[in-house]
Amino acid sequence: MNRYFLFVLFFLVSFIYSNFFDDYQSPTSQLSWKDSIPSNMPIIKRPLWSDQGLLRKYNITPKSRLDELKLRKSMMQWHQKLALVNLGLMAYQVSIGKKIDEEPNKYHDKYQQIHKNLGYTSFTIYMTSAGLSIFSPPALKYDKEISSMKLHRYLSLIHFTGMVIQPWLGYKSVENNYENYDYYIDKHRDVGQVVFVSYFFAFLLTLLPS
Repeated sequence: MNRYFLFVLFFLVSFIYSNFFDDYQSPTSQLSWKDSIPSNMPIIKRPLWSDQGLLRKYNITPKSRLDELKLRKSMMQWHQKLALVNLGLMAYQVSIGKKIDEEPNKYHDKYQQIHKNLGYTSFTIYMTSAGLSIFSPPALKYDKEISSMKLHRYLSLIHFTGMVIQPWLGYKSVENNYENYDYYIDKHRDVGQVVFVSYFFAFLLTLLPS
C-alpha cells in the first residue's frame, strides 16, 4: 500500500510541475485555418477538421484558427488531467486484481466487486479523456520525425485497443462458462497488464519535451 501512495505522490508532483501538451503557439489573430492546418494532420482528425470535415462543412468550428488552438489547449489539458486520475485508479485496480489472481480464496470476495466497479469507472474516464484528444482541433504542427508526442500517439493505439476489448474479456471471465474460464481470465490479466504498461509510458512521454 505504501508503494501505491508513493506512486500517486510521484505523479501528483509531476503534474504540478509540468505543462502538458502545451503545443499551442500564438499565431496572429488573422491566421486562417487553411494557412495553418498541417499537411500531416492525423487521419483520425480529418473527418472533422479537414477542408471537407464535418465541423467545417456545417460551420460549427471556432471563429478563427487562434480560437481553435485555444480550444485545443484546453481540451488537451483536460485530457491529461483525466489521464492522471485514471492512471491512479488503474494502478489500484491492477494491484487488487493481482491479489485476487494469486490468492482467490482469500481476496476474491473482498475485492471482486471493487475491481469490477473500478473497471467501469476507469473505462468511462479513459473514453472521456480519449474523446477530448480525438475531437480536439488539430495542432499548429505535427512532428514528421520521431518525438515524444509521436511515440505517445503510437502507444495510444496499443492501450486504446486493449481498453476496448477488456470489458468483453472481463465479462467472459465471470460468466457461467467454466470450461473456458482459465483462458479468458488469463487473457483479461495479460491484456490489462499491456494496457497499464503502455498507458504508463504514454503518460511519462507527456512529461518530456516534444
